[in-house]
Amino acid sequence: MEERIEKIKTEYQNRIQQAQTLKELDEVFLALFGKTGEITLLPKDFSSLSVEDKKIVGPLFNQVKIELEKAIEERRNEVREESYKKLETEKFSLQLPKLQAKERKGHLHPLTQLLQETIEAFEKLGFQQFDAPHIDSDYYNFEVLNIPEGHPARNLWDTFYLDPYNLGSQPGRMLLRTHTSNSQIRAMKQLGTPLRIMSIGRCFRYEAVDARHEHTLDQFEIVYVDKKVNMANLQYLSEYFLKTILGKDIKARMRPKYYPFVEPGAGVDGLCLFCKGKGCRVCGGAGWLELAGAGMIHPTVLKNGGIDPNEYSGIAWGFGPLRVAMLKYGIEDVRSFLSGDLRFLEKF
Repeated sequence: MEERIEKIKTEYQNRIQQAQTLKELDEVFLALFGKTGEITLLPKDFSSLSVEDKKIVGPLFNQVKIELEKAIEERRNEVREESYKKLETEKFSLQLPKLQAKERKGHLHPLTQLLQETIEAFEKLGFQQFDAPHIDSDYYNFEVLNIPEGHPARNLWDTFYLDPYNLGSQPGRMLLRTHTSNSQIRAMKQLGTPLRIMSIGRCFRYEAVDARHEHTLDQFEIVYVDKKVNMANLQYLSEYFLKTILGKDIKARMRPKYYPFVEPGAGVDGLCLFCKGKGCRVCGGAGWLELAGAGMIHPTVLKNGGIDPNEYSGIAWGFGPLRVAMLKYGIEDVRSFLSGDLRFLEKF
């Protein structure tokens, strides 16, 4: 057993001195003191020794163990010092190497491109941008738009309330806005008449997500208030927008539709460019896609905005950029725009 211990000592002292890296020293340490290391397993064989032999082997084993641990630690320090000396003479450049790969260039998101085109189109007609909060009160989102608490029209919007357990009618109750129409009363009170504004931004609805619907969506809305504004102005602006964005060949139609903050109300449809009116999964088999909701601003809403409905009239007209982008770019699934898939976005 003594010869065996001396043999381990000699063998591993040589390996320790020959080690050039900390990794090699770690391997030596594990070979000696790991779970299956030679020093670790050696005491298991002491049970077969006589009492006299144990008195000799025990102290020798402890001495060798201490010497090897000390030798490993000293060699570690030597290796570190040698590496520090190499760093003192080593030279390196902070200049970045030239990239060999083809440089990638970014571009605007297709929805951003569409909104910029729309903004430019309406700026030519004298409309200015007006922003409203994404987190707003029940008062501005519903109450002043002729949709009081308990009005059945509230079922048209699946609203994200920030306090779902507080179901009472409170003017200060907060929610994620369901439409950009929460800007209407603010604009009327701040800017007065005549009024030409456009409001752009995110809206939020508890929608069942499918090829035509998203829970988070963008909206673009215009409000035009002046003397003698009528449905002819609404028809002109609808055709002006669709032909500017989708081309002169786009077919549009207006049909009666109910919205509580306009009277009369109209839905603005565009012919489905995927099926040419035959009916497909994108248009739900109708052949047409509803692109905008519009109408003459309700007299009650004008009053709430501090405007005399006997002297002034107005139109409100809004659309979902996602739906229009589907037609413009030939995309069949609205979810693609917000997926973050670079393979899709790089097409634009």
